[in-house]
Formats: sequence, structure tokens, C-alpha cells
Amino acid sequence: MKYLSIENELNYSKRRYEFTKEIESIFVENNYVQIKPSIFEDYDNFKAMNSRIPTKSMVKIAGDKILVLRPDITTSIIKSLIPRWEDDLVLKLFYHSTVYKNDAKEGISEIRQFGCEYLGEKSMEADREIVNLSLDILQKFGEKFILEIGNSNYINGLLKELNLNEHEENRLKSLILRKNKIEIKSYLNKLKVDDKLLDIVLNLFDLNGSIEEVLLKAKDSCINDLMKKGLKELEEISILIKETNYKDYTNCDLSMIGKFDYYEGIMIKGYYANVYKEVLSGGRYDSLTEEFGRRIGAIGFCIDVDGLMEASRR
Repeated sequence: MKYLSIENELNYSKRRYEFTKEIESIFVENNYVQIKPSIFEDYDNFKAMNSRIPTKSMVKIAGDKILVLRPDITTSIIKSLIPRWEDDLVLKLFYHSTVYKNDAKEGISEIRQFGCEYLGEKSMEADREIVNLSLDILQKFGEKFILEIGNSNYINGLLKELNLNEHEENRLKSLILRKNKIEIKSYLNKLKVDDKLLDIVLNLFDLNGSIEEVLLKAKDSCINDLMKKGLKELEEISILIKETNYKDYTNCDLSMIGKFDYYEGIMIKGYYANVYKEVLSGGRYDSLTEEFGRRIGAIGFCIDVDGLMEASRR
């Protein structure tokens, strides 16, 4: 971020400090304990688990082996904890740290993040807490916000039916993420995808609205158990939201694609009316823990601190 003067920079720094203390207090009040993640990741391991992340966006360090400056904090935390995990352990953690991204135009950027991880709890109680906590934080810093809710099981179940290779699936996910319906149709026609499956993919973008509306629309498109599981999980989340005052602040989007490939189940993205990108994102990622030797319940989210400050300022 560029500043007009030293005074301007110091004022922004003071305001950011006040923001971080407020967010930190929310996590502490909900019994989350702070953790300091490692700054380095093994390049080959990270790339294998996140094949859709462009390698040119990673900040690489060459030595005896290639490392990257942390592109994602969740992976760093899971890599550190799972090899030492104990039976029946449940952890509620939060962090305030930085991720790094390389941009062809702007160079290396530092993105300040707050986030939380609820580990060892597989029940809907963890989903309930994470969804409510994200809504509480969004409401605290702005009035006009929305929490979008999706489910990767639904869309992954559909992708499974398409029988694509890894490159084809990553390409399709990128097109869905950009909501490019015309290019999706052209791409799937080239792959000679069955017309029925093509229609279901194209109809993903109509599965947007209240959770109740989306569940009704999506019911007839379920063609395997994984897709049905996704809808069941959304139905349970809908029940949880009805018990709060946040129903008007939520929206369901079954075309939601996460930035990282490790999400497995509920996904969330938080937006403000006057900010062009999400300021909060996360979801359930039990399958990521399995990559490091043991499958446990895992769900959390991260917050773009500067994006949150910008929304609050406006």
C-alpha cells in the first residue's frame, strides 16, 4: 500500500493495530488460542496439494531445495500439528500473520491475515461455531455485508461424473470460478461431455439464493451420493442459521469454488457492499489433514485485514 505522507502511514498503522486488537479479542472471548505458523513451505509439497495455484504467483527461495514464502497459513498449521496429533484432542486456534504473493506487475505483496482453525471436531457444532463467528466479525465492522455459503461436496460429486483428468478438471474449475458460462459450454463440448451432465454444470449458476431455494432447485440435479451429502450438509446449516438473526445476511451459491483445492464440505466467503473482493473465506478441510498422516475434523476461515479496514472506512 502506498501512502501520501509519513503521517498518513502512521495513522493507518495505528488504525490497523486497533482493528487487530478488536479481532483478537473476539477470538479470545470464544476460547481460541493464538499460534505462530512457519513462514516457509516446501515448494513441491505445496504445489502437489494446490495444483490450481499458478507457480508464478509463489515467492520462491532457492537453496538446497526450493521453498516458498507461505502462500497459505492453514497448510502451514496442519503440517506442523498433524504428525504430533493425539487421540481425542480438540483445538481452537487463531493466528495473525502474513501470506506472500508474487504479481507480475506489482511484484511481491504481503497480505495480512487473521484466521482461526477448529481442529478435532467433526460434528455440526464446529460448523455452527465457525459460521456464527464469521457472521459476528462481519457485522462488527460493517452494516452491508453478506456471507455466501457453498459446499464442495456437491460440485466435486458433479465433477466426478465428468471423468476428467487433473488438467481438465482444474481448467473447468477456473472457468466456474470466473462464472464464464459460454466458455464452459464450449470447453465441455470439446471434451464431448454428455448433454445431461453439460446441462447440470451450466445450471450451477442458477443455484444461487436462499439456502431453502437452492435446495429445492438442486434436488433434481443430484446424481450421486456425494452431491446428496453436500445438500444434506447445507440443509443442516440452514437450520442453524434459522436459529440466529443472520438469515438476511446469508446467501447460498452452489457454483462456489475455493481458491485452494483442499476444501471438503461447507465453504464460506464474506463480502461487503463497497469492496470488490471477499474479505473473509474458509470452510471445512478434513481431507487436508489426511495428507499429513491422520484424518481429523478441521474447519476455519481467514480474514483479509486491509480489506476489512477498507470496508469499514468506506
